[in-house]
Amino acid sequence: MNIKYTGAILVVFLCFPFCASAQQSVSDLGFSGQFFFSYERLFEDQAVNNVFAMRRGYITFRKDLSPYAQIRFTQDVTVDQEGDGEGDIELRLKYALVKLRANSWGIFTKPSVEIGVVHRPWLDFEQGVNDYRAQGSMFLDEKRILSSADYGVTFSTLLGGEMDEEYQERVQSSFAGRYGSLSMGIYNGGGYSSLEENNNKLLEGRLSIRPLPDILPGFQTSFTGALGKGNIPDSPEFWLASSALSFESEKFITLLQGFYSTGDAAGRFVTPMLEPLDLMGWSTFTELKPFRFPVSFIFRADEFLNRDSGIWRERSGVAGIAYRFKNSSKILVDVNQTWTNGVSVSTFRRLEIITEIRF
Repeated sequence: MNIKYTGAILVVFLCFPFCASAQQSVSDLGFSGQFFFSYERLFEDQAVNNVFAMRRGYITFRKDLSPYAQIRFTQDVTVDQEGDGEGDIELRLKYALVKLRANSWGIFTKPSVEIGVVHRPWLDFEQGVNDYRAQGSMFLDEKRILSSADYGVTFSTLLGGEMDEEYQERVQSSFAGRYGSLSMGIYNGGGYSSLEENNNKLLEGRLSIRPLPDILPGFQTSFTGALGKGNIPDSPEFWLASSALSFESEKFITLLQGFYSTGDAAGRFVTPMLEPLDLMGWSTFTELKPFRFPVSFIFRADEFLNRDSGIWRERSGVAGIAYRFKNSSKILVDVNQTWTNGVSVSTFRRLEIITEIRF
């Protein structure tokens, strides 16, 4: 077994010996899945310009050990893109954690701690607003500035109670704190699919505030920060400051975010002398649901810049239409175009038909 997988499992079971003694039936085990299948038609002059593919898959097992403890394992199903196993379907651990819950205390509502391979603060929140991971990774994850999961510890809590049940049923918000939510933690830094390449640990935190829960309940403003080193042996400096505005309602969802950083968590954006680059960027996502039947219009635009040179590195835009089933499975058709500014500006465009299956 891969050493990385073994270590993740040991974190869960050695830290909490009572897990091994839990004698409950397999039928009590929570099981769910999420798979993205696509057909892609590329509009560039390439040897292969249309393909059926499995983009990603997730298989999750959950088990409540008590009212205050839960274990979770999520397998990340993907296609190997390189090496001797190119084209093989492979499994990786996305999450392998123990979640410890505590009673609400003061303004802290439903506080919890995750230990193991855990959720990171910002991308966990963003994917609760943008439910279209089928289109691609979220902005900072796609650029490998931050990761969605990592080895470490995460503390999370809602703030000031919860929104009422009627609001939660209509909007299905993942973070329904009446006055917002808070998440922070310490991590290896390179993400769940990377080995630790140095002795640094990364700090990341997010504070989301819902300032007008009675007048404008869907509106939140979020602030995210990260501090550490890039995950390469030379350990280049990395810090990030990001802010976001989001709004969620039955008919309209939007999120606008921007960030400044020096370096990145993966240690990719460095000079030939391994000094970190100064970066910035923004991303916006919008979902419109104008009809009574479950059809949505989806729009996303990103821009990623090098502050040292003042030149944009990449711009992209997505527009599509989706049909949603009751369990949030989807059929999505979109056009995705990317402009890359290297030696010269190049354009990449594709038509996608994506089926997202949830169970």
